[in-house]
Amino acid sequence: MTKKYAFFRGCFVPVRLPHIEAVAQKVFSDMGISLVNLDDFTCCPEPVGVGINDKMTWLSIAARNLAVAEENGLDIITVCNGCTYTLRHASHALNSNKQLRDKVNGIISDTGHAYKGNAKVSHFLEVLMNDIGTRKMKSAVKYPLSKLTIATHTGCHILSPKEIMEFDNPFDPTTLDELVMILGATPADYDKKTLCCGWALMTYGSREGAYALLKDKLGNMKLAQADCLTVVCPQCFYQFDMGQWIASRKDIPQYNLPVLFYLQLLGLAMGYNLQEIGYDSHKVKNPEFENKIKMR
Repeated sequence: MTKKYAFFRGCFVPVRLPHIEAVAQKVFSDMGISLVNLDDFTCCPEPVGVGINDKMTWLSIAARNLAVAEENGLDIITVCNGCTYTLRHASHALNSNKQLRDKVNGIISDTGHAYKGNAKVSHFLEVLMNDIGTRKMKSAVKYPLSKLTIATHTGCHILSPKEIMEFDNPFDPTTLDELVMILGATPADYDKKTLCCGWALMTYGSREGAYALLKDKLGNMKLAQADCLTVVCPQCFYQFDMGQWIASRKDIPQYNLPVLFYLQLLGLAMGYNLQEIGYDSHKVKNPEFENKIKMR
């Protein structure tokens, strides 16, 4: 029986990275998971720009999104670390504080929704690991990526605080490395692996500081002889892809390190080609990486 999830696409993916949405639908359908689009979803909302500035608005919008999934009898799957962070933090806060939950429900009452606390929120990696399982993932790999050394970047929002996110070790994350090995590839062992991608700094702070972060991260990945890097968050993707492309115009080396969302790598291992995973829309491309994919 096909399991169904409410597909929380967020706002960043549909607007800036629609190919990630498309590949998610393909991969999960092939794996026996149905992603249901609910038109009533809005922005999660974003945890830095909204969450830090207006906590009650942040909680109220998140509660309404959770209520929409509840009313459809579905748990939520996300393809974004920030969306996972917002929705899971909101759920934790509202479930542990009835007074706060009543206040928030009062705020969203005019939308016709009420948060009850029934919808579970899962990042897509958790669905891969817990619903599909590593055995089924391994059996889906038809073209192992054995020629690739891949630098992994798990990102910040999915890791902490551990007691709420309950995902991996925030100081030494290994889950994404393990999932890369399932595809037949070799994870790159590089310095500054847990360093932030710098997207929030690029968006809300110092762009020069963000470029410095990129230089440190990408430089260490290249030293580890990575053919590409993989991420599980659209903001991280955008920072390493678009950010790397922009930074190459400045006094920063041109690393030409392709960035792939993990679901794109999984799709390649399952037999999709580069066009089918949306590689053509990437800013950073590398012929050597492309040849290794064609030879897989």
